[in-house]
Amino acid sequence: MMRILCLCLLWLVCAGANAQQRDMPPENFVAPSWSQLDPQQQSDLQPFADRWDRMPPWRRARILEHYQRWQQLPPEKRQAMREGLRNYERMSPEQRWKIRRSIHAVRALPREQQLELRARWRALTPEQRKAWLDAGGPGIAPPP
Repeated sequence: MMRILCLCLLWLVCAGANAQQRDMPPENFVAPSWSQLDPQQQSDLQPFADRWDRMPPWRRARILEHYQRWQQLPPEKRQAMREGLRNYERMSPEQRWKIRRSIHAVRALPREQQLELRARWRALTPEQRKAWLDAGGPGIAPPP
């Protein structure tokens, strides 16, 4: 369980770093309206249905980009991410706050430091990772 949570934390950090490096689409960028999505997309993106057409185009484009990446993930990776989300939802508010704080701290670091933290994280045992998370997490507390 902790391994999956750690994988999700790492994925979020990596995704955030990549999102920061991409440029936003031009202001006149046109993203599809809800009616322009195919039936499968509408079904999969149903949680966004009521507000989709009110979202800025860049936000819709970002959601579609994430959706396409999700579609390309192997089923076992998708399942691991779903389990990580369920674990996150079961956390106490304090634990969630610590994780979010760590993610924001890592995203604020220069790219080289993010890569260094990721390498350190991968080299740790599950027990060391848990200890690091308990102490505040990457970007907050020093590595164990």
